[in-house]
Amino acid sequence: MTTPAPAKPALWFVDTSSLLSLAADDNLRQTVQGELVSQRRVLLDVVVDELERLASQGPPGIKDLAVAALGQLDWLGEPVDTDELVAAERVVEIQDIMRSGRSLRHPAEHWAESVIMAMAERLQQMDPYMLCEDYNARIESLHHNLTPFSIHKLLARMVQGDRLAADEAVIFADALQAAERGKDYTAAEFISGRLGRLGQP
Repeated sequence: MTTPAPAKPALWFVDTSSLLSLAADDNLRQTVQGELVSQRRVLLDVVVDELERLASQGPPGIKDLAVAALGQLDWLGEPVDTDELVAAERVVEIQDIMRSGRSLRHPAEHWAESVIMAMAERLQQMDPYMLCEDYNARIESLHHNLTPFSIHKLLARMVQGDRLAADEAVIFADALQAAERGKDYTAAEFISGRLGRLGQP
């Protein structure tokens, strides 16, 4: 009988969009940090760059979240310099897929997610995950060696693993909806994990 290969350690990439959402509610952020604290996490320089751009140039609501998020990055460690880790040509190829034929609103649109995907493609010794609030980015990431999670899906996994009460997950969903960072969900939806299109994958 063949001995199964040992599980690869998880590595979580936390995207700009998720950091903005986590900045909307301190209790939510602390809960997600607690869930991921025992796993490896990485903060990329391109994510910090995007937060800094949004903090100075973003629309009012996003600007405030970006400013808050920039003060809440300690749990992710020092930003990783990606210049020598990924080929810009490959990042541009993925960015072109992400824009789906539409003109980019600015040169950095989809850049951070594309860098994450380009990095994940090369990981052989780890099991990469991406926490991201962009539905299209989560779908595309499935083709780049990533397991994507929305914050709501992560909350549902915690509920199903008895690490979070469903009623608490509903309170977090309400906070995200109030911040215009997601739709509302019921306790039953968190228990079942059936979160609809926007909560998946």
